[in-house]
Amino acid sequence: MPVVITQNPNFPMQVGPNGTQAYVQSLNYRQCINEVCLWNPDLDPMIAGRFINNALREVVDSYQWYALKVRGNINIPKVTTSGTCTLTNGSNTVQGIGTAWTNALIGLQFRGGFQGPWRTINNVNALAQTLTIDTPYGGATRTGGYQCQAVYATLGANIKYLLHSKNQNMGWPIEVNGNQETIDAWDTWRTSLGWTTYFATLPPTPDGQFQIEMWPTPYSAQVFPFEAYIQPPDMVLDTDSPPSFIRADVLVRRAIADAKIFGGRTSKYYDPTVSAQKMGEFRTTLEQMQNASNMLDQQDCTWDYGQENGRVGFGPGSTFCQNHDC
Repeated sequence: MPVVITQNPNFPMQVGPNGTQAYVQSLNYRQCINEVCLWNPDLDPMIAGRFINNALREVVDSYQWYALKVRGNINIPKVTTSGTCTLTNGSNTVQGIGTAWTNALIGLQFRGGFQGPWRTINNVNALAQTLTIDTPYGGATRTGGYQCQAVYATLGANIKYLLHSKNQNMGWPIEVNGNQETIDAWDTWRTSLGWTTYFATLPPTPDGQFQIEMWPTPYSAQVFPFEAYIQPPDMVLDTDSPPSFIRADVLVRRAIADAKIFGGRTSKYYDPTVSAQKMGEFRTTLEQMQNASNMLDQQDCTWDYGQENGRVGFGPGSTFCQNHDC
């Protein structure tokens, strides 16, 4: 099923003179490694690189960074029901009768009758008019009607979780990050078809992609715009840089904290005091970076000076008035 992700990881308006590295970055991956190794010359550069990528994972997981947001559209095709089919007990192959199946059905879901679960179509033989489904049919052998439609959506590589979505056709928001247990309580047989209002998170696909079930099952062509957060890949190449708005120097501070205690007391560069200092710098700078990203500096100022709930001036409960004679 077509899912179109719109993202620009290079952020043209954030790119520096070299054309690839963002203005907010001062170091690429190799430069980060070199700086960490200056603090522990015995450290294997491969280990230093792992410390840096571990720091990147820690920073990414700590906050919803603007640069990791992507948007996309889930495009729902029309339902295919023409002709009939034969389902054979214990078989993954479905034989079409009077059908016109094409490869466009690959990735969609199939079922014959409401009492069978949805199965994903893995392959189509247009010449023989057969479908290969992902799990064997377990019911009694039968010939009859069927449905091929988009029930599950795979959102692409590195999607971490959905932020929000909407039903563009009907003009309403879709509840996201739900669960299948809720849908099972509402509609165990999945008989509700029509305009989707709910996304339930499914187990990932075999290749590790984020997957959802859409309910009620969309029965006609629809479009669901969405925004989501991605999990960026590790830095590998010397010229790789952290995602825009995630500062390289913050990652270096965190990696140095690890480097100064690596090897324990047997290392002549072992220095837990410096390690603790760098960890403190990392946490302080990370908080500053998060505040800047969320524009919390102004909000903190408002709290400090008591301009809560629209009040102007130094409110009696403000930090300022607690420390001054107001």
